[in-house]
Amino acid sequence: MSYKKTTNITTVYGSPGTGKTYYLMELLKTLLNTYKPEEIAFVSFTRNGAYDGRRKAMEKFNFTKEQFPYFRTLHSIAFRSAELNKKDVMTSKNYKEFSASVGMTFTGYYTEELSNDDDKFLAYYFLQKNNPKMAEKKGLDGNPQMYEYIKNSYNNYKATRGLVDYTDMLEYFIEADQALPVRIAIIDECQDLTSLQFKLCEVAFRDCSDIWFAGDDDQAVFNFQGADLDYFLALKGERVILNKSYRMPSNVLKFAQQISSRISNRVDKQFAPRAQGGLVTILNTLDNFDFKKDETYYLLARNNYHLVSYEEALRKRGLVYLTKLGKSVSDRLVGVINAHEYKRKNGVYATELDSLRVKQCLIAGNEELPWYDAIDMPEEDKEYYRDVIYNKTDLAKVNLKIGTIHSVKGGEADNVILMLDMTRRTHINYNDDVDNEMRCLYVGCTRAKKNLYLMPTTTKYGYDEDIPIAKIVKRIGAEDDK
Repeated sequence: MSYKKTTNITTVYGSPGTGKTYYLMELLKTLLNTYKPEEIAFVSFTRNGAYDGRRKAMEKFNFTKEQFPYFRTLHSIAFRSAELNKKDVMTSKNYKEFSASVGMTFTGYYTEELSNDDDKFLAYYFLQKNNPKMAEKKGLDGNPQMYEYIKNSYNNYKATRGLVDYTDMLEYFIEADQALPVRIAIIDECQDLTSLQFKLCEVAFRDCSDIWFAGDDDQAVFNFQGADLDYFLALKGERVILNKSYRMPSNVLKFAQQISSRISNRVDKQFAPRAQGGLVTILNTLDNFDFKKDETYYLLARNNYHLVSYEEALRKRGLVYLTKLGKSVSDRLVGVINAHEYKRKNGVYATELDSLRVKQCLIAGNEELPWYDAIDMPEEDKEYYRDVIYNKTDLAKVNLKIGTIHSVKGGEADNVILMLDMTRRTHINYNDDVDNEMRCLYVGCTRAKKNLYLMPTTTKYGYDEDIPIAKIVKRIGAEDDK
């Protein structure tokens, strides 16, 4: 690490719901009594983290956006430093063009679950650049000669078109070796930063007098993208451990601690729950589960593959939900249905626009029939929409969200339903890196503000294969009864 010996380094460990953002905003408030806004950098792994910090600072301290030039993601800092334009950066269109040029398929953006077999080559290339040690540990899942061919072809493609990708931006900043003109740096979500991003921080903030690194090692779930947790854990200096969760009740916290205790490489963090109680229980089916209209729900799984069963269960009951693709029903189609029924009842459409929209969807000759016989849509969708309408669902207030554990990191809901199944590929990774999978499970269960429901494994692989989930839940319930 190349920070000056005179630089004061503080590491802030913020466990789930312990008010890390509030702590950082209070810290910022104090710093602004001494430093100008432009002398402070507030950077984060995600856009939401960095720009949310800037927004809160603007609201709280009555500054303008222009006064916070270094409140942004590390990629954004590198982008601005290189004086790039959006047209200089690889897009999905470019990845499609590159794919066609080599007769393969690449998406250019990689999660843990690769979209296709070709993606593993570019994903490994990005991992190698972002965290060489992690790449060496994981190894290349493919032909080395093919990997070299794709790597060279990809770099030639960018060079001939004058394009860069997001990893290139970081490398350019590091090569330029120019520190930012700031005196203070606050670096949030540090558990998710890659080795390359930490190198950028060493360059950008080497002249700072004080640096705060904030994060939670127990929530480090992005090692497949090159997150360098070892760097974060090795930071020297003062440690601040936030000691009260404003999210989790005691029983949810007890369960979460049973999971975090299985992580070998971590900092021990003792913190108090929001309140006593909270339900932690086993849930075998969603068939008769009581979804309360005034409470929010996360329905989570480790892998995308298992989310389908959630959707099937909710559609069967005519419940509306959210996924990464949006709402399970189309507001526009519901509007068409309502407009058609209005016309049947009143003889005329409410507006000319309603008339145009309905006629686009009608089956010719069925104008006078009920919407489910008149509108052209799949039969299974008709049944679902009929149930949604029968339930008098308020489409403006959808409180059920289906997603993977990774997709809701940083979020929270009153109730969490967590499926314990995992895919074979994840199970292989589980055996190779137990810590990483324990962190994923920890992140999933710590989203709950009130109740945690655990669905036992129904497939070949799952967390409860090795962890006595039922016994832990029973013990927590017995302690709560005392």
